[in-house]
Amino acid sequence: MNNTSEKLIQISMRTFSEMGYYGTSLNNIANELGIKKASLYNYFKSKDELYEQCIERCMNKGMKLIKSIDTQPHNAHEELIKFFQEYIYDSEYLVKFYIQLSFAPSNFTEMILEHNKELAVVFNSKLVDIHKNSEFNINREDFILFINMFVYGWLYRKSFVQNNVTPENIIKEFDQHIKILMNQSNADNS
Repeated sequence: MNNTSEKLIQISMRTFSEMGYYGTSLNNIANELGIKKASLYNYFKSKDELYEQCIERCMNKGMKLIKSIDTQPHNAHEELIKFFQEYIYDSEYLVKFYIQLSFAPSNFTEMILEHNKELAVVFNSKLVDIHKNSEFNINREDFILFINMFVYGWLYRKSFVQNNVTPENIIKEFDQHIKILMNQSNADNS
């Protein structure tokens, strides 16, 4: 993909993430890119094709981040924090784009569901490995549920509540949640 196509997808994702599919026109995107609307058709046949490429990009970046998680016991905590920072904090327009997919036109539903299934399978597999390789005193299903709730909670917070979202806040809150979880699991084992 050439630089203009790449820039077009980045600008489109940012615009779709801010205005949604229905609120975004090809004119908005062309103006952001500094080209005429007709020039967009040199790269994509339609708004739907462009949106589909944005979905693919978003899901591929999410999958790449998930696959990069190291599940070895010596650094599970640090790896989860790194993942949260990269996925939730460093990827602002990706997070917003991902959340707005909830409101995508119905012709994209199947594609989005398939991608979400793939992401969930790989992410949950990573969590199973982390749990297996770590010394958590909590059952695997509760651990997976906890981490997923944390991630989805922060995704929505990042999308709709912009104040006080810093990497430090994410780490601090995750550490607090882990302590609560570990204290609860230790109390359950007593």
